[in-house]
Amino acid sequence: MAGTFDSVMKQLLDACAPDWVGWIAPLFGLPANVEVESLDPELATVQPVADKVFRLLPPASGLLHIEPQASWDGEFANRLLLYNVLLEHRYDGPVHTVALLLRREANSPHLTGTLIRKTHAGNEYHRFNYSVLRVWELSADALLAGDLGITPLALLTDDAAPRLPEIVSQFVARVERDVPDDRDAGLMISCGYLLLGIRYDNATGKRLFEGVQKMEESATYRGLIEEGVAIGEARGEARGEARGEQRAILTVLRQRFGSLSPALETRIRSTMDLDKLQTALQSALTIAGPDELAL
Repeated sequence: MAGTFDSVMKQLLDACAPDWVGWIAPLFGLPANVEVESLDPELATVQPVADKVFRLLPPASGLLHIEPQASWDGEFANRLLLYNVLLEHRYDGPVHTVALLLRREANSPHLTGTLIRKTHAGNEYHRFNYSVLRVWELSADALLAGDLGITPLALLTDDAAPRLPEIVSQFVARVERDVPDDRDAGLMISCGYLLLGIRYDNATGKRLFEGVQKMEESATYRGLIEEGVAIGEARGEARGEARGEQRAILTVLRQRFGSLSPALETRIRSTMDLDKLQTALQSALTIAGPDELAL
């Protein structure tokens, strides 16, 4: 995923883990109330970082891996396989993998839920099964009526498009009704606003969310906007994506640790390698201090 949406989805998955697990677990024959603990795996052998992984607690076993994707990646299925194998090797037990496609640009006829590898002679030697959820195909009404943590996805569905103002209004009303803490409500509404940029332009998002006080007071929203992370930037060229990653990293570090040293800011702003920046953004959420950031 592009960095802005990566960061938003991670916050949403962390803040609403039971809702997401309860929604996805039945895809694998697991009970919706299965207990989990969140993992932040760093698969340092080849430097990939899976988006979100939960350990299933007894009596269940194994891992639940959720990988959101907002843009085209011809190697996405192969990357899912790589994560799956590395996670299984590191943590043991089965790994249940979900490809969460947030918009059509991430779709491919090759994302069938099964990746088969064959020898040159055509003999199958490996089969990897995973689940695919295409958000635009889902029901906005069903998502809005479901667990609170998945409600922002309603804004990205096809059936929301012709009645988007109504759907946004229902989403905001649901959050304001069911989330008593203003800070948590602001985070949830901000996530919805930012995710809307996956499908719609910035002007549409501002118009639909104009005047939503809890969002405008949200530290998540203000931090990203003040750093100039434009909603449409994640769709831009590689340089624009790198700049967006840099600003997102700086936002996360400042929110966690306050002011940063000029040397660290210079190091971040001078790094244009998108893979390094995306990995650094993930680690910025968990490191103990800014000097631990690896770039």
